[in-house]
Amino acid sequence: MTDTDQPHAGTTSRLIDTRVCIDDMLGPYDAKLNPTNRWNGWLFPNFTLDTVRKIAAVTQQAADEYGHEVTDTIHVIDGGTDCEGKPRAVVLHVSWHGFDEDPQTAASIIQPHDDGLYGIGGGSWTWHFATWACTCGGEEEWHVTHCECGLPRPKDAADDQAAPDTATPTSD
Repeated sequence: MTDTDQPHAGTTSRLIDTRVCIDDMLGPYDAKLNPTNRWNGWLFPNFTLDTVRKIAAVTQQAADEYGHEVTDTIHVIDGGTDCEGKPRAVVLHVSWHGFDEDPQTAASIIQPHDDGLYGIGGGSWTWHFATWACTCGGEEEWHVTHCECGLPRPKDAADDQAAPDTATPTSD
């Protein structure tokens, strides 16, 4: 399944606001997703264009540092504004490891959904929910606002986890 084929919302569940990451390599990033829509257990997150730009910067930095053959990259190419004055952008997902075999299939354009969100890496990247730590020692997925003990997610947890990690993402 390619990024452009990824399902956006299922009929059995609504989209939720959450944060996702790929271990400590990529993220956490704010995202919307259908928690029941999964690929081998992994999530299909959808991101704003601003977040896609952050993901693009991290993946390109990782490719420069660790090599393109082991790192997929995201690219945002800006193209002015449309006739309604809205910014235009083309989002590309490049799978460099497949370039030598078939350069024509190494890149795919990621179209925004009707709500303007972009599905990045769903169906091939191992996105999972970011978590927050409760003072009782429990850990909850980001969209869960209260721990099982009853305590709410600390307000500072949002600030501590708002900036994405800049460690290396690898292709899966």
